[in-house]
Amino acid sequence: MKEQVRSEAKQIPWMLVKVVGGLMAVIGFGGAVAVLTRRPDPSWGGVLGWVLAGVIGLVLFLAASRSLTARKEADSPEPTGKDRARTSALSWTVLLVLAALFVVIILILAA
Repeated sequence: MKEQVRSEAKQIPWMLVKVVGGLMAVIGFGGAVAVLTRRPDPSWGGVLGWVLAGVIGLVLFLAASRSLTARKEADSPEPTGKDRARTSALSWTVLLVLAALFVVIILILAA
């Protein structure tokens, strides 16, 4: 069990890089579309920065995804059902903490 938790803990930085890369890609490409469709005469210099951010985000996302896949294949045996339930509890805890943080930030900004 401890080895499985350590393995998942080592994957957290790559998961965060994957999330940041995905967000950068969405914001970058979304910003490029917004600039191209909202301005009457968009400059390519303004669009290039957004597209560059999107491409960098996409590269980060793909690199982190491949690294996670390689790490998962390198891990040894599959955990049992009981171990899998315990480690998924860690994933759910992280998700709930991030969701609570998001709600708190929204409430602070709305006030």
